[in-house]
Amino acid sequence: MSEHVHPYRKLGGFLLFLVIMTFISAFFNTIKLLFSQDGFMQSMQSYTGGELWLQLLVALCLAYTITLQVMYCVMILRRDPRFARTWQLIYIGTLVSALATLAVHRMYGYPQAVSAYNASPAFAMGYDLVNFLRIPVGLPLVTLYFLKSVRVRTYMASGKYLKLAFFTRKAAGPEPSIPDPVMPDEEG
Repeated sequence: MSEHVHPYRKLGGFLLFLVIMTFISAFFNTIKLLFSQDGFMQSMQSYTGGELWLQLLVALCLAYTITLQVMYCVMILRRDPRFARTWQLIYIGTLVSALATLAVHRMYGYPQAVSAYNASPAFAMGYDLVNFLRIPVGLPLVTLYFLKSVRVRTYMASGKYLKLAFFTRKAAGPEPSIPDPVMPDEEG
């Protein structure tokens, strides 16, 4: 084996940035879930009826997202080809959470204890819409990155991650910058 490893065989570039930012996001989501003033764990006694169920849905989606964020990062580090599908599942959970949060705020009002909502109702609605819009904008952009990135394809040493993802099953990925290594079970 060569003494020099191709730089794309190591985690780097935008993929490394995604892993770092996802770990940070999982950390802050955990803080939000457990310790935030308007978080479910801190204020669940004040909820009743439909608001309780919607807030529970938001909390469950947040716990789901945290779990998948950590799994996603570990999958990248281990070169698990299911990482792209897991990333797409994170966005699906985030979408459900954003819709439930929007429903809670439209039906039951905005919490006054949180600084982001201590403004006019129009500003608060704008804040919710921006949180919602990052999902339909971010999912296609990151999926396109996974589909077109030579670095990701070379790092993963296989195009299997595209076949396992929901939105790229039939897409042909880029050619790796160096040939894929031959796995012991593939040798004749």
